Amino acid sequence: MRLLLWFMMLCLFGTPAPAAGVTELRFQAAGVERRAVLVNQAPQGEVRPVVIVLHGGRGSAEEMRKRTGFDNLAVSEGFSVVYAQGTEWRPGRHAWNTGYLQRRQVGQTDDIAYFDALIDLLIARYHADASRIYMTGGSNGAMMTFVYATRRPQRLAAIAPIVGTMFTFDVRPTTPVPIMMINGGMDDEVPLEGGMSRNPLVAKAQAAPFKSFEESLKFWIAVNKSVSQPSVNVSGTVTTRTYAARNGGAPTIAIVDAVGGHGWPGSPALRADNRPIQSFRGADRVWEFFRTQRRAVE
Repeated sequence: MRLLLWFMMLCLFGTPAPAAGVTELRFQAAGVERRAVLVNQAPQGEVRPVVIVLHGGRGSAEEMRKRTGFDNLAVSEGFSVVYAQGTEWRPGRHAWNTGYLQRRQVGQTDDIAYFDALIDLLIARYHADASRIYMTGGSNGAMMTFVYATRRPQRLAAIAPIVGTMFTFDVRPTTPVPIMMINGGMDDEVPLEGGMSRNPLVAKAQAAPFKSFEESLKFWIAVNKSVSQPSVNVSGTVTTRTYAARNGGAPTIAIVDAVGGHGWPGSPALRADNRPIQSFRGADRVWEFFRTQRRAVE
């Protein structure tokens, strides 16, 4: 069974490109040693866009590298990809401190400091283009992407939280952030309607109910000064709403696959009753959006 799953993932994503170059990053953040994995570093004399990828609440940097398929895309499209890693709460399993989920596991870990330090390191030593730093993540990683973007909007050119949502709207970004939200209509772990997860294990780890997909969407439309009426595209089970930017604002995009479950789009299901979005590959859709976004750097 494990061999079959490995073969399926190989067919979907291919093996990580050996020519890409892999660097383990170790650095201090808030007095704690942390790590991340960098793939396809820019050569000396060149700067590259960087996509920071965040795993879910049971994952790791290595797990997201295998699951998302960003490596080969980074090589073909000329960007660097960094697989971030949260706090280990069980061997091989890590989570992010969003303030409202898995509090017992992550404690008081300062993940804002982690990403501040990581981005500083990428710019100072690994040839990252400061105007083109992007963040995406799945599930708990999507939730952390929301949190970091509300607190450090000036550091990110765009974000793409996937199968996640927000817990609170208490912190409002000081500047617009281009965003593309992707969720599945059949997701029972982070349901579109918000509230408590329908997965008892996730609900037990929640310190507050999820905001609904539509509430989170409205929050970002307001933050980004996007138009109130979207252009709508329906392709099979996928509905894409694009709220264009007004002057001085940013675009807000909402994508829902009506039959998609919880997981990285295009990846194999981890449970028989939960099939992630299969209508597109997450990495492809995310980069298609990111490549058009750039932030002015003072």
